[in-house]
Amino acid sequence: MLHQRAPPVLAAALQPISLLSLMLAWGCVISSSHTAVAPPLDLQITDPGLLGSLDIEWKPPPNVQTSNDCTVKYKCEYRNAGDREWKVIFTRKLKLRVGFDLSRTAEVKVQTLLKGWCTNDVEVQSEWIHATFRVPLQGKLESEVQNFHCVYHDWEYLKCTWQPGLLAPRGVNYGLYYWYEGLEHTVQCDNYIQDHGINMGCMLQNLSQAEYKDLSICVNGSVAGTSLRPLYATLRLHNLAKPSPPQQLVVSMSAAEELRVVWSPPGGQTPPQCLEYEVQLAEEQREAKAAWASMPTQVETAFTISRANQSRVSCVRVRGRTNSFCADEGFWSEWTQECFSVTRKEVKQLFILIPVILGLSSSLLIFTLIGQCKKRSVYSRWEFLVNRGSSEGKSSLHQSAL
Repeated sequence: MLHQRAPPVLAAALQPISLLSLMLAWGCVISSSHTAVAPPLDLQITDPGLLGSLDIEWKPPPNVQTSNDCTVKYKCEYRNAGDREWKVIFTRKLKLRVGFDLSRTAEVKVQTLLKGWCTNDVEVQSEWIHATFRVPLQGKLESEVQNFHCVYHDWEYLKCTWQPGLLAPRGVNYGLYYWYEGLEHTVQCDNYIQDHGINMGCMLQNLSQAEYKDLSICVNGSVAGTSLRPLYATLRLHNLAKPSPPQQLVVSMSAAEELRVVWSPPGGQTPPQCLEYEVQLAEEQREAKAAWASMPTQVETAFTISRANQSRVSCVRVRGRTNSFCADEGFWSEWTQECFSVTRKEVKQLFILIPVILGLSSSLLIFTLIGQCKKRSVYSRWEFLVNRGSSEGKSSLHQSAL
């Protein structure tokens, strides 16, 4: 194969262009490969005494370039020792306040992120800088309260309960303290749930300002001469919400003979747009108990059962919980208190046919009786006439003989 050479003039013109492209590409490679950013300095974790909300603070790296065309951000990851996943925050600030479980070591790492004209619009990441924090523990682990559990009922009040620790001495006095962003200092519970004079739970109200924030809680115990291990917890109220059961459940038959189930959102302060519902239908089984079949969750407050499935439905029930648009998780409500039975289609038709059959039977019986009566009347008349005719014939014969 023969290769054609470019004309001398064109080849001479292309050489500077190729050389310029190569120099630009090499310059970008050199620039991007040598662009680096240092990590933050002096990472510290301090405890302001807010029940697990710790302050994380650092200083910017030296000689970092900041301008309108080149921005500096920080990526902060934190967790408690033993957790699998890190929680992540991106920020331009040099200080954060986040919640930890103070019964375990707090772990934090921060890195610098640089992006803009100075990095050819490529994000450059620094090395990580690490720090840990641990509160000096007191008391034995077995003295800490156990079975700590909290539920945010109807987005109105938080109910937390617990059981005494295995090594907790008799006569221990428990106290619950809490804090969230917006409070100047920690607050103690003023409405305890008691069992034989011992605080075993707490009811907290007016927490709307704490929704979608970290709520730091500490349950501590005190008794003369004994140190007890405090329990620390960081809660998110929207992930602990439990609504009341749906209200006004009504089952009706539409004009198209479809079974229509309608209900109303529960009462309380639960946002209606934050609810999803589960509908369950009970299918009849001959000698076994009714088996509940779950329908896909839905946000609507109505459900239609097709005509084809009505013959298998014997009961309907509904419950609700916070949907994924408003929370990461939550508790299901109780089921609706009543279970509305639905008459089977065959049974309904049988109930309609029974009066018709009875009516036809009665009419047939009446007509039969009337027919028999008429028959007997005609026979009696005929018998009368026959007897009368026989008597008249005998009388005529007697007169003739005379």
